[in-house]
Amino acid sequence: MRDAEYPFGQKGFHMKNEKNGEGNEDLRKQAEEILKSEPDRQLDMRMENANALIHELWVHQIELEMQNDQLLRAQYALETSRSRYADLYDFAPIGYLSLNISGQIVDLNLTAAKQLGMERGRLVSGYFLNFVCEPDKKVFLSHLNAVFAGHERQIAEIGVVPKGGEQFYARLESIHNKGDDDGLCRTSMSDITPQKKAEQVLQNSHDQLERYVQERTSELSAAYEVLKQEIANRERGEKELKGYAEKLERSNQALQDFAFIASHDMQEPLRKIQTFIGLIQKNYAGVLDDTGRDYFERVCKAGRRMSEMIRGLLDFARVGSRSNLFVATDLTRLVREVMSDIELFAEKSQARIELGELPTLEADPIQMRQLFQNILLNSLRFHGAEPVIKIYAYPVAGNLEGEGSPDTKAYQICIEDNGIGFDEQYLDRIFSLFQRLHGAGVYEGTGMGLSICRRIVERHGGQITARSSPGRGATFIVTLPEKQPRDEPE
Repeated sequence: MRDAEYPFGQKGFHMKNEKNGEGNEDLRKQAEEILKSEPDRQLDMRMENANALIHELWVHQIELEMQNDQLLRAQYALETSRSRYADLYDFAPIGYLSLNISGQIVDLNLTAAKQLGMERGRLVSGYFLNFVCEPDKKVFLSHLNAVFAGHERQIAEIGVVPKGGEQFYARLESIHNKGDDDGLCRTSMSDITPQKKAEQVLQNSHDQLERYVQERTSELSAAYEVLKQEIANRERGEKELKGYAEKLERSNQALQDFAFIASHDMQEPLRKIQTFIGLIQKNYAGVLDDTGRDYFERVCKAGRRMSEMIRGLLDFARVGSRSNLFVATDLTRLVREVMSDIELFAEKSQARIELGELPTLEADPIQMRQLFQNILLNSLRFHGAEPVIKIYAYPVAGNLEGEGSPDTKAYQICIEDNGIGFDEQYLDRIFSLFQRLHGAGVYEGTGMGLSICRRIVERHGGQITARSSPGRGATFIVTLPEKQPRDEPE
């Protein structure tokens, strides 16, 4: 408490503020005069009334001191704010100018002075037009007139030449407020030289791109004409190729018909030869010596072999000439029937045939039967000791011979034996017509069975191959699609 710290009669009314001190002195003089004119009142004043009066005076004094202190702080804050504003104005990243209607510089910040290459004091009262490059002077004057003619923000881009410096591109944004009494416009000046250079580079790139597009368009037009000519040539070639294909198909059909007819016509004289040879052996065997009987036996074998070759030739010709429909064929059931048909051959060679689960495919059942019969008989014919033949299949993905969708489902069917095998360098030869790796006197056969197999597989859009090595058996691999392609209507 102030009255506790400064009790009455010790320090009195010492004031920090001069104005408050002067007021208190006046009150003191008035109070003393009243006391002199009324001596009795002085005697009647009680101590508590005096203390209360002193307390009120001290409270009033403290309030005045606090108000004075607040005013001093407000004044300091205002001066600090003005200093900060001046710094922000002077050191802003863009230049600020105040211009009158004649373009005379009334005020500017330090950034604008630096942009113009002179001290601020020397620029004041000068004309901004003196720093505008010659081609843009009219642009600046039009900009200035538009600013003072209205009260909307005006923008202009001009070239500015600073004192002793290089020209730069400036963007002016100016406005003249209607309520301003000083008749000035406020203008900001930004250096847009990098932007202008970037625009120029972009424009050059655009022009270069346009030239490139034109050149490329010309090249593409020329290429299009060449391509159009190539397409026309290709269409003519395809048309000619189609004609050749049709001729080839007719020729193949004629050859197939000829082979069929020739083979069929050869059967009759061959049967007569075999019949008469049989009669001679039966009726005149006692007349012939051992050499004669050996000759006739060789003739009989040659006749039988000729008959087998003719039948094989007929089967080969029928593969392409038959037009049986492809139907869902259960290969497990079909191969089981083939195994039943060749049971005597299997028993003769004491072979064991192990049949796994085979798929159901769209195929020609008659030709599938011939396919598996030929391969199995081939394995039985070239068997080794304790022959075992395994038949199994597994699915594969991918188009065959580049036809169909890549995800077309297909199956590989393997016929694996442990026979005599062969050298894989002769792989193509075993599937060729009338080609044999062994003489007819060593192993029976016409050399046509595997050729017929290849033709059947190819008719079904599949592939056939084999893996083998001498003395280690052979594995014939037949790849067939699950579904046959449907002919699309033209």
